[in-house]
Amino acid sequence: MNIPRRNLLIGHGERLIQDGAWTGSSRKKPEPYSLEQQRSLFVPVLDRLVGLAREAESSLMPRGEVAAKLTIHPQFLAKSYFPASLISASGLRLIGSRATDVTPRRMVRDKELKEMPTATLIVAGTERDYARASQLLQNTQLSIAMIEQVNRLERVEPFAASDRKRGLDLAHFDGWAETLLHASFEDRDIVNAFIERVRQLGGEVDRDRARTVGGLTFVPLHVDAAAAPALIRGIEDFTHLRAIRNMPFLSLDPIDVDASVTRSAEAAPPLPDEPAVDESLRAVIFDGGCTSGLLPWVTAMDAPGVPGTATELAHGQSVSSAFLFGSIGAAQSTLPRPYCNIDHVRVLPSTATDLRVADVIDRIVNTLKSARDAGDPYTLANLSLGPRMPIVDDDPHEWTVRLDDFLSLGDLFMTVAAGNDGVHGPDLGRIQPPADAVNAFAVGACDGHHGRALRAPYSCLGPGRSPGLVKPDAAAFGGAPGAPIRLFDPATGLVQTRLGTSYSAPLALRLASGVRASVAQDIQPIMLHALLISRAQWNSRLHNQTDVGWGILPESVDDILFSAPDEVVVMYQGMIAKGQPIRAAVPLPTGMVTSGRIRIAATFAYRAPVDPAHPVNYTRSGLEVRFQPDSVTSAGFFSGTDFDAEQTLRRDALKWETCRHKEKTFDPTFLTNPSFLIRYQGREEGGNDADTIRDPITGRPLPSAEQPSALPFALVVRMRVPDVDDLGTQVLQQFNVLSEVPLRAEIQI
Repeated sequence: MNIPRRNLLIGHGERLIQDGAWTGSSRKKPEPYSLEQQRSLFVPVLDRLVGLAREAESSLMPRGEVAAKLTIHPQFLAKSYFPASLISASGLRLIGSRATDVTPRRMVRDKELKEMPTATLIVAGTERDYARASQLLQNTQLSIAMIEQVNRLERVEPFAASDRKRGLDLAHFDGWAETLLHASFEDRDIVNAFIERVRQLGGEVDRDRARTVGGLTFVPLHVDAAAAPALIRGIEDFTHLRAIRNMPFLSLDPIDVDASVTRSAEAAPPLPDEPAVDESLRAVIFDGGCTSGLLPWVTAMDAPGVPGTATELAHGQSVSSAFLFGSIGAAQSTLPRPYCNIDHVRVLPSTATDLRVADVIDRIVNTLKSARDAGDPYTLANLSLGPRMPIVDDDPHEWTVRLDDFLSLGDLFMTVAAGNDGVHGPDLGRIQPPADAVNAFAVGACDGHHGRALRAPYSCLGPGRSPGLVKPDAAAFGGAPGAPIRLFDPATGLVQTRLGTSYSAPLALRLASGVRASVAQDIQPIMLHALLISRAQWNSRLHNQTDVGWGILPESVDDILFSAPDEVVVMYQGMIAKGQPIRAAVPLPTGMVTSGRIRIAATFAYRAPVDPAHPVNYTRSGLEVRFQPDSVTSAGFFSGTDFDAEQTLRRDALKWETCRHKEKTFDPTFLTNPSFLIRYQGREEGGNDADTIRDPITGRPLPSAEQPSALPFALVVRMRVPDVDDLGTQVLQQFNVLSEVPLRAEIQI
C-alpha cells in the first residue's frame, strides 16, 4: 500500500505576482451638519481659546500656544476626509490625536444614533491662530472644500488637565512618573521649558533620559510622594503635556521566583555534543543574564551601564534554555541540537537610580542598533520582560513605541511575552507593554502544544490596541498549574519546572529559528511571522482571540515545513509601493476531481512605520486586500476580527492591521482564476500619504523596489482540496515557477 507523500513548503510565490488595477467607489457621502450649525457651536469655543491663550501663564505655554481638541464625526474617519486645509489655513499645528467614542449629534442619511469610535485631533495654536480660526468660520467666502471639512467636525473644545492625567494614581504613587510630551527632535525648546517648569516646582528630571520617537518625547520624572499633588497641579496645564502616569515596575514571572521554580533530583537528559544547525543565524535574548561558559551555544554579555551584580540569572538562564532546547518531555532521553547560537545580553537589573523601565529599554534598543549599525544585525530576538501594567488605548508606552520604531524596517523577528497577570480579568489582566507592539510577535501561554490546548490562567488577555487588535499573536506552551513546563537547568544539570509567558515566548522563537535554520533558502523575518500565524491551530469551539490570538502554535518545526497530501502551503515574499497595486495569483490547479469544498487560508504580514503621537492612526502603512475568485470580481474574504462582536470598529480599521489571517471554504466551480488584489496605502500625521515617486522623463511610477516608501510584505496561502492526494505535484507541474523549499543536508527527511 502506497502512503501519500506529505507536501513540503513551497516557495517563490512572488513569481505569481503581477501588476494590478484598483477601482473604487466615487459615491459622495453627504455632510452631517450645516455650516450655520457649526458656526453657532464652534465660534464661541474658539473665542474662549483666544482668551485662554491670552491669559495663561507663560511658563505653561511655550511659543505662546495652548492646546485644543477637534473631534471628527465618526462616519468621516477615512484619511481622505482629514481636515488638513482647515488646520493649516488657521495657523494651528497638529501635534497629536487620540481614539475616543462619541454619539454624534446626527448620523449621515438619518441613521439611528449610536456611540461610535472616532479620532480626536490635538492641535496647538497661539491667540492669533485661534482668532484666525474664528474669523475663518465666519467668512462668507469659504471654499466648498473648507466648508466640508468644517461640517465633518463633531466637537471643538480645550485640551483639559483631566485629559492629561489618565493612568495617574496618586494613592499608589511612589515618587516616579512617566510624562509624554508632544515634542519632536525639532522641539527642544518645548522639552527644555517643561524640564524647567518641573524643576521650579521641586521635581527632578534627568535631561539625558528624555527619549524622542516621532512626535512624542518620553521624560521620566521624580518627586517626593508628599510633594507630588502640588507638582501635578503645577504642570497639568502645560500645553504640550500629553500624559502623566505612574511609572510601572518590571515584570518577569507570574509568581515569586522561589515559588515558581521546583528543583528536584531528576537529572536532565544529556546535552548534545554538536554545534548549532545554522551557526550563521544571529539571535539575541535580552534578560537577566547567563553565566559565561555554562553552555557552548551561548555568548553571555552585559549591556553597557548594567549594574555589576546579576540579580536575575535564574530567569535569564531558564529563558535561554527554553530557546535552545525547548520543553523536556517526561520520557525524553536526549536534548535536541540547538537551531542556532545566541547572544544573551544582560539588561537587568535597573540602575540604582530606580529608573525601573527607562534604562532597561535603552539597553535593549541600543544593543539592537549597534548590531545593525555595525552591519551584523540580529535576525531573531526574544524579550521576556517588560513594564508590569496593562496597556491603554490612548497612549502607547515608551517600550512599545521604541521597539515598533526599530522593528519597522522588517529585518528582525522579535517575540515578546504577553505578561502574566491574566488572572486579574480583562482590564487589569490585559496584555502588557510591549506586547501591543504591532511589529513584534506577542506570545501568550497555553496548557499544551496540541490544538485543543487552552489559555493558561495567568496568561494576559487581549485585545491589543487598534491597529494591532489581535494580541497576543498566538499562544505557546508555557506551563499551567499542575502541568508546568520542564526545562533544562544549566546551573545544575537537573530538570526544573516553571510557569509563565517568559518561557512560551522563547519557545515560539525557537519554532521560528527552526524553520529558518532548516531551510536552505532566504526566509525573511516577516515571513516567519506569517508562517507561524498560518500554522497556528484554531478550534472555534474552544478558542477566542482574546485568549490565544490566532491560535496555538505547534510544537514541531515539521508541522510548519510539511502539510498533508491534500494540502499545500505557498510563500510569497515581495515589495509593494504606494499607487502600484499588485495581483498575487493563487496556484489552484485545474482539472482536479474533488467531492468537497476547497479550503483556502491566507495570511498577510508586513512591518509598518508608526506615529506614536497619533494612536488612532498609529501605523503609517496599510494594505487593502480584495479576494477575486475569477481575478475580475471581488468576493468577501477578510472581515474584521472576533472582537467585532464586542466593540464597533471604524470601517477602514482592518487595512491598517499589520497581520491578517482568514480561512474560508469555496465551491470548486466558484474558483476559476483566484487571486488577491493588494493595494498599499500610507498616511502621515493622521492625514494623506505622500505622492508616488515617478520617473522624471516618462512620468511613470518607479518600480516598487525603488520607491522610498516601498513596503516588504509576506503572504502565505494554504490550500486544501479533499481527495486530491497529489495536490503538491499538480501545483508544481501547472505552476512551474514555484518550487519546494530546499532543506539543509542535515535536516533532510
